[in-house]
Amino acid sequence: MNYEIRYSKLNERQKQAVNTIEGPVMVVAGPGTGKTELLSMRAANILRRTDMLPENILCLTFTESGSIAMQKRLVDIIGREAYGISVFTFHAFGSEIISRYREYFYNGADFNPADELTRHKIITDILQELPPKNPLKTMMNGEFTSVGMIISAISDIKRAGLEPKELTAILDANDEVIDIAEPLLIEAFSARVNKNTFDKLASISESLAKINEPQPIPTISRLSDILRASLKRSLEEASEHPKITPPLTKWRTDWMTKSEAKKPIMAARKQQIKLRALVDIYEKYLENMQSAKLYDFDDMISQVVHAIEQNPSLQAELQEKYQYIMVDEFQDTNHAQMRILHALTNNPANEGNPNLMVVGDDDQAIYSFQGADIGNILDFKKHYKNAKLITLIDNYRSAECILTAAREVITQGSERLENRIDELDKNLSPHALPEKPNAEIVTLPSEGSEREWIARDIKDKLKNGQNPGDIAILARRHADLVSLLPYLAKAQIPVSYDQNDNVLDNDLVSQILYLSNIVDTLANNDLGHANELLPQMMAHPAWNFNPKILWQISLKAYKNRLQWLEVLQSTPETKPFANWLISCAGASKVLPMERMLDLLSGIEIFDENYTSPLKSYFLAENNAERISHLQNLIALRTKLREHQPDLRKARLSDLLEFVKICQQTNTTITIRRHIGQDSQSVKLMSAHASKGLEFDTVYLIGATDTNWGSKASRGGNKIAYPENLRLRNNNDSPEERLRLFFVGMTRAKRQLIISRALQSESGKELMLANFLAGELSLKETNLGDDFQENHKNEIIEIEWYAPIISLPQATMRDLLDEDLSRYKLSATHVNAFIDITRGGPQSFLLNNILHFPSARSPYASYGTAIHTALQFAHDSMLADGKTPPPEQIIDKFKSKLENEPLTAEELNHFTQKGIDALNIFLQNKLHSFTRDQRAELNFSNQQATFKNVRLTGKIDVASIDEKNKTIAVTDYKTGSPLHAWNKGADYDKIKAHKYRQQLLFYKLLAENSRDWKNYKFIDGILQFVEPDKAGDIIDIRLQEVSEEELTNFTTLLEAIWHHIQNLNFPDTSNYSKDYAGVLEFEDDLKRGKFKNSIDTAV
Repeated sequence: MNYEIRYSKLNERQKQAVNTIEGPVMVVAGPGTGKTELLSMRAANILRRTDMLPENILCLTFTESGSIAMQKRLVDIIGREAYGISVFTFHAFGSEIISRYREYFYNGADFNPADELTRHKIITDILQELPPKNPLKTMMNGEFTSVGMIISAISDIKRAGLEPKELTAILDANDEVIDIAEPLLIEAFSARVNKNTFDKLASISESLAKINEPQPIPTISRLSDILRASLKRSLEEASEHPKITPPLTKWRTDWMTKSEAKKPIMAARKQQIKLRALVDIYEKYLENMQSAKLYDFDDMISQVVHAIEQNPSLQAELQEKYQYIMVDEFQDTNHAQMRILHALTNNPANEGNPNLMVVGDDDQAIYSFQGADIGNILDFKKHYKNAKLITLIDNYRSAECILTAAREVITQGSERLENRIDELDKNLSPHALPEKPNAEIVTLPSEGSEREWIARDIKDKLKNGQNPGDIAILARRHADLVSLLPYLAKAQIPVSYDQNDNVLDNDLVSQILYLSNIVDTLANNDLGHANELLPQMMAHPAWNFNPKILWQISLKAYKNRLQWLEVLQSTPETKPFANWLISCAGASKVLPMERMLDLLSGIEIFDENYTSPLKSYFLAENNAERISHLQNLIALRTKLREHQPDLRKARLSDLLEFVKICQQTNTTITIRRHIGQDSQSVKLMSAHASKGLEFDTVYLIGATDTNWGSKASRGGNKIAYPENLRLRNNNDSPEERLRLFFVGMTRAKRQLIISRALQSESGKELMLANFLAGELSLKETNLGDDFQENHKNEIIEIEWYAPIISLPQATMRDLLDEDLSRYKLSATHVNAFIDITRGGPQSFLLNNILHFPSARSPYASYGTAIHTALQFAHDSMLADGKTPPPEQIIDKFKSKLENEPLTAEELNHFTQKGIDALNIFLQNKLHSFTRDQRAELNFSNQQATFKNVRLTGKIDVASIDEKNKTIAVTDYKTGSPLHAWNKGADYDKIKAHKYRQQLLFYKLLAENSRDWKNYKFIDGILQFVEPDKAGDIIDIRLQEVSEEELTNFTTLLEAIWHHIQNLNFPDTSNYSKDYAGVLEFEDDLKRGKFKNSIDTAV
C-alpha cells in the first residue's frame, strides 16, 4: 500500500504528528491509538519532504520485536530504501556504536563479556579487602550477603550512565541540600503535626527555593527542586483536606526516618551512606573489569554515553549522521538512554530545538525494575521547552465500556502528565463497536474456585464457537498462571504459555548434580559429606531402591555409628551400586568433566555390574518430556562452556564449583519452554508480556489488594536511592502496579473480565485491589458460596522424600517401635515439629526420628564454639571462684572453632565475628557470672515426665538458689537480637515464639525432673551474645507465665507427643508459611483436628 493511501487513513492528530518533522515533538499515544503506523509514516514523510538520506534517520525501540515490526512497515511504505533507516533497540544501538567506533572504547583493546559468575567473583574479591565496618560488607554463614545487591545496584548506576565521580558529585550536591533542609524539617516535625506544622513547612518551602546547589548531570534533577515540589503538593493537598494533618503526616513518612541511634533524620541522608560506600566498590569494580579486559551487558549503554559526551569528534560525527531521531515507548527510557538522546541532540546549531520525536504514554510506564524512569516523559517539556505536544486519543481497539473502566482506574494515579500539564486531556475516544461488549468484575469465594470458574467460563465460550486464540489470561505473577494450568488442562482447554525453567531445578539435572557431589566427595575421601547426600539421592524413584531397604540402612547406620557407604557395601541389594560409586570416584580424577557427565547419566558404560539408571529413567520415552530433559542438559553444558571454555582441563569438581557459585549469586540458567500452539490456544502471560498485544477477550486475574493493590508485596532492594536518583523505583510501587493493571485492561477489545477471590488458599481474607474498590462502571458479578469449590492445594513441601513417607505406617511402626519406646521429647523437637515454615512434622520425621544425615551449617559451628567458650567461663567460675580473663575465653572460642568443618574463609569470618561479639558481651556480662550458675545442665537422665510425656534437654545456664529453692534458666542465643516477644517482622515473630516456648519447656523440664522438681522456676532469660545495632547487649525475660499460657503449651506438648508415638505426621501444605500459619497449625493440634488419622495409624 503506497504512502498516499495509508496517509489518507490517518486521523487528524496522527497526520499532525506525521507532518511535524522539525523540532522536538512529544506524542502522547494511549493504548490502541495507532502509534506504530505513525512512526513509520513519519519516517517516510521525512524522506519525502527533505533531502535527507535514509541513514540520517534513527529510530529507537525497546524490543527486538518492535524493531522488526517497524522495519517491515517501513519496507511496505517506501520499499527497499527503508533498510537504510537505522532502526535499533537501545542496546543494539550501543553495540553498533562500540563496533563501529572501537577506537573510542577500551583503548582499542579486545574485551570479552563477563558472565554473572565472573562479576560475582570480582565483587567478592573487592569486599574481602574492605574494612569490617563498611556498611556493605555483610556476611552470613561465611558468605557475603550483599554481592547480589551490589551487582544489581551497579547495574542501576550504569543504566543511569553514571561514572563514580558523577555519582559522587550528585551525592555531594544532595548533601548540601540535606544539611540545610534537615534541621528545618526536624524542628517542624518536633511536635505533633498540626496547623503550626503547616505554617512552618510553608516557610521551609520558601527557603528551599533559595538553595542553588549544583546540577552535575543535566538530565538528573536537583534534590532541592524535587523536595520543594513534593512539599508544595503536600501543602496544597493539606489546604484542601477536611483535616489538615493527614497529607503532612504522609509527607513526613515519605521524607523523614530515624537513624540507627533513633534520632530523626531525612531519609535521603540514610540512603546516601550506603551509596557512598557503593561508589568506592563501583570504582574498584570498573578498575578490575578494565584490567581483566572484560565488559558487562550494561556497558553497552553506559560506555556509549561517556564516549559521546567526552569525545567532541565522535559526538559531532553522530550528530551529523543522525539528523532526525524518533523514540518509541519513551516512557520506558532510563537515565543513560536519556543521556544518549541529550548527547545526540545537544548541538548548538539546533538552538535548543533538535529534530527529536518521542512517542509514549506515561500511563503505560511499567518497567522501573529495569531502570526505566517515568520522570523522563514527565519532564520532557522541561528539557525541551519548545516541544510540540500532540495527544492521540482515538482508540481503535477497545469497546467503550472497557475504556471507561480503564480511565476510572488510571486517573487514580498521581504520577501522570495530566496532573502536570493543564491543557492535556487523555480521555480516549472509542471507535471500536464490537457486538456484546462487556467489562465486569467477578467475585469468587476462594482462589481455587476462581481458577475453577475461569476454566469453566472459557470452556463455555469455546463451546459457543469463540476461537481460543482470541482469549488471553493475564496475571501480575507467573505463579498465578502456573496455578491455573491444571484447571485448564482438566477442562481440556488448549493453552499457550512461555514458561521460564531453571535448568538446575530440572529433575534429571538435579539427580546428576546429587550424584556428582557424592562422587566428588568420595574422590576426596570426604565420607561424612557423602553420608549426608546419599539418602536424599537414593530416595528418588529413578534409582529404584525399595523404601524398606532405605529405612533399614538408615537405622543400621545410625545405631552402629556407620557411614551409609559402609552399610551399602555390606547390603546385597545395594553392593553393586556402592562399588560403582567408588569406581566413578576414581574415574573423576582423570576423566574430563563432560566424559564424567556421560558416565554419571548412563550415556557411557564402564562397569558391567552396574550402570547409571538416569538415562533409561528420564530419556527412554520419545516424548515432550524427554526433549525437555535433553534441552536442560544442553543448556547446562552450554553455560559451562561459556564460563570455562577449556573443557579439556575441566573436572567434575569444576561443575560443582560452577553450580555452587550459581546458587550463591542466585544465578539461574534459564530455558524457555513453550507450551501449546499459538494459533488455536488460549494465551497465558504476565501483564508485562502483554504490552503491545490485543485480544478479543481478556481475563485479568487475582485482582486483590495483596496482589495488585496497595498491600502487594514488594521486592526488597536494600540499597535505596534518593528521590532525584530513582534508578529502580524500589523495584515496585503502587503507582506502577496501577499502571500495569491499566495496561492489562486495555489489551481487551470486546470483553474484559476481572476476577478476584474473597479468601486465599490458607484461609486469609482477601480484599479487592484498592483502585477497584470505589464507584466504578464495571459490571459486578458475585457468585458467592453457591459456586462449588473444587480446588485442593497439591503443593508438596519436601518433594524428595515422598517415596519414603508413602510407606504403609505399619511398616514404619515395625521399624521404629523400639526407638519410640525410648524416645524423649526436647524443646528443639517441639519447635521442629511446629515450624511449618521449615517442613514441620514431615521434616521432623526425617531429621529427628529417622536421623537422616544433615550437614552442620557454618553458623551452627559458630554457635557451638560460642557456647563452648561461655561454658568454659562458667565452669572456671564454679571451680575457681573467679572467671578467667576474657583473652582465655576468646582463645577457647577460637580453639573450638578451628576444629569445626569450616573453610578458610568461613573460619576467618566467624573468628572475627566471635571475637567482636565476645569482647562486647564479656565486657558487659562477665561480672554477672556466679558460682550458683550451672552451665550446660543436662536432663537426659533426670527422668523428667509430664503427663506421661518424657522430657529431656540441656540448659545453657541454670541459676540455682539452694537456700530459697529457686531456679532460673538462661539460654544463650547467637542470632540477631530480639527486643520484644511479639514484635518485628514475621520471621522474628516465629523466632520469638519458638524461643518463648523453649523457655516454657525448660520450666516444665525443671519442675518435673528428679533433682529439681521441688525448686520453683522463677524466670527464663533469653541472653543474646551479639550486640544489637546500637551496640547494646540484649536479654528478654519470660517473667510471669499465666495459667492459660501454660495450659495451652502443655496441651500442645501432649498433642505433639501423641502424634510422634502414633507416627502421625500431618500434611501442612495447606497452612500459610508464616507466623499466622504456625499458630493455626498449633491450634489444630491442640483441638485434635488430626485425631482420626492418629487412631488409624496405630
